Amino acid sequence: MNVNKHFFPNWSIALIYLLSVMLVNTVEAGCYDKKSPGMDWSGCKKTNKMLDDENFSGSKFDNAKLMMSNLDNSNFTDASLVKADLTRASFNWSNFSGADLTKAVGYRTKFNGAIFSKTRMTKSEFSRASFEGAEFSNIDWSRSELGRANFRDAQLTEVSFEYSNISRAIFNDARLTGVTFSGAYTYLTRFEDVDLRMTSELSQAQIDIACGNEKTQLPQGLAKPANWLCLE
Repeated sequence: MNVNKHFFPNWSIALIYLLSVMLVNTVEAGCYDKKSPGMDWSGCKKTNKMLDDENFSGSKFDNAKLMMSNLDNSNFTDASLVKADLTRASFNWSNFSGADLTKAVGYRTKFNGAIFSKTRMTKSEFSRASFEGAEFSNIDWSRSELGRANFRDAQLTEVSFEYSNISRAIFNDARLTGVTFSGAYTYLTRFEDVDLRMTSELSQAQIDIACGNEKTQLPQGLAKPANWLCLE
């Protein structure tokens, strides 16, 4: 019996390819599901879409691409956005209570007036993102990239920035209670008109490279530098 010795390897490769195509098609099919609570858009590409005023509670957006989309005033409570790409998208006034944004990316993303309560945000990247007027409570935001992020007039309660980069971030007029800065990089971080007395693990070295003004209030034991960098 003459058997082609290459038949079985080629057949195996074809089967693997067929299964991968079927898997991709299954994922893509789910991307067209009707918008509703608890849906699964994991891995879906939804760029430059109008998705505002929607209820996405309990939904999955893991590894999804939502770049430049409008998701203002939407409900993301208990949703999962692990490793989601939110670059330049807009989530103004949206609710992320109980959501998981671990390793999410949100360069220049807008979260103005949004609500974050018990939201998981470790190892995320939100450089130049805007959180103006947002409300944060019980947030672990450790080991994250938050350079030049805007927290102006935000309310932050029990938030950890442990070992995060908050260089050049703006906290002017923000209200900070129970915020932890252990190991955070604060080069040119702006604390003008901010009361830092209710924060913890903020060192003199961190204060020396940050920015403040005559209305900035520091925790006991810390002193204002003679000339803060942003004032020179």
